[in-house]
Amino acid sequence: MKARRPARGRKPGPEPDRKPDLMPVRWRELGGRVLVTNDGGDYLWLDREPFEALMAGKLKADHPLWAELARTEMLHDAAVEARVVERVRRRSHHLQVGPTLHVVVLTLRCNHACTYCHASRQPERRAGFDMSLETAARVLDVILASPAPDLTIEFQGGEPALNFPVLRWFVEEGRRRTADGSKHLYFSLVSNLTTLTQAQIDYLVDQGVAVCTSIDGPAELHDRHRRLPGGGSHRKTRAAMARFDAAYRKRRLDPALAYVNALVTVSRGSLARPEALVDEYVRMGQKVVHLRPLNPFGMGRKIWAREGYTADEFLRFWTRALDHILELNRQGIEMAEKMAALLLTRILTDDDPNYADLRSPCGAAIGQLAYNHDGRVYTCDEGRMVGAMGDDLFCIGDVHRHTYADLIAHPTVRSLCVSSCLECLPGCADCAYAPYCGVCPVYNYVEQGDLVARCATNDRCRIMLGMLDYLFQRLAEPGLSELLRRWTEVRDRSSVFEPRRAGKPAARAKARPAAAPPRRAKKGARRK
Repeated sequence: MKARRPARGRKPGPEPDRKPDLMPVRWRELGGRVLVTNDGGDYLWLDREPFEALMAGKLKADHPLWAELARTEMLHDAAVEARVVERVRRRSHHLQVGPTLHVVVLTLRCNHACTYCHASRQPERRAGFDMSLETAARVLDVILASPAPDLTIEFQGGEPALNFPVLRWFVEEGRRRTADGSKHLYFSLVSNLTTLTQAQIDYLVDQGVAVCTSIDGPAELHDRHRRLPGGGSHRKTRAAMARFDAAYRKRRLDPALAYVNALVTVSRGSLARPEALVDEYVRMGQKVVHLRPLNPFGMGRKIWAREGYTADEFLRFWTRALDHILELNRQGIEMAEKMAALLLTRILTDDDPNYADLRSPCGAAIGQLAYNHDGRVYTCDEGRMVGAMGDDLFCIGDVHRHTYADLIAHPTVRSLCVSSCLECLPGCADCAYAPYCGVCPVYNYVEQGDLVARCATNDRCRIMLGMLDYLFQRLAEPGLSELLRRWTEVRDRSSVFEPRRAGKPAARAKARPAAAPPRRAKKGARRK
């Protein structure tokens, strides 16, 4: 609904017969009430009768709801408009930064054969699928040409640790070339951890490389899907995590900051066991669990038919898991769900949680770039996986032939920006959740044959709607708002992600805004 502008010369302050002059608002009926939101991310619950009076212009300034409308900046005046503009600018600051996340695929080789793999893995001993030092040098040239002051290089695969010499080169050459402070460079490794030697673990810890792995639940569930020749994937990954913990303790690093992140890939076998999966993360000492649905990128239809599920099935799993986590919170156990925490950050704060799928436009190319082992560059890691399916629509160049300027000016980059700008998309522009949500054009292309989502039949849209419905309804419950607000608080771990130097004090935990680096700008690590 378009806002009506006040007449010139109108004096400030409500008058009893004054009709509300609204800022642009959106609304959604939910549980018998109406949720009203504005562009700044404020929201207000209204019963049906006062909502209809508000929309009809019949709600008078002496109505008790007028103060709430003013508090949530739904009523227009010049000062409110200026504040909302500034808040939208803050929430969209990433548009002025450039790509901060650079996904580097060191190899397609992998020692696992996961049932749901969508990383185009090759057998561990097969040659010809590692990134060479020559390609690595050109990739680093492109990365350092990004205007972003803070850059994260995320090593992926396959199993990236199988090409450890090139990983080491990236870290050491990247540190050398940014020693003048021109860029702040972070490194992250997404790995199943099972090939790492103690010397490699010590190197990663000493160089401040963040490490992320996957634990898909209790051992029997994890090993069913994350298959390692000879078995024991869960046991070997947990053993490697313990060796990292020992290395962090040896260096007297704060355990609240120095630890291996773990993530979940939710397969069909997980759907009936959300509580067991969450409890496994509690036993591991993790404080966050990221329950990520499978996606169709790079995955054959036969695999999806075996491992996939509907949006409604995933939402039933996710809401059961959230209910269980909230009960654990009430018992004093610290645990949060990552996607819920990201959405709550969008709902309850003006901070950018640094997650490309919750941006408008999305972060493809303008927030991240993905570099294949052979030097081909993609708008995002999802786009690279579509390339592995034989469709290079999202390939925007090659580091051997193109500069950063060439890549970012590619027509596909513009197309993805236009097709992910919520404010001009049918089904999104007038959605009450537009201030908090985002779309993935790559998903839309794979599933619906178009960069622009057809929301009514889009499973990703259905999942996002279900998650946001759940969170808003729980936020409205007495006593839950402050508990959920704590999920938006994160610790500054940046001091851990720096080379250890003799005599340097150990890192200590401190609170920081959710948008501060280092946080990956995309989905969280996906496959290891």
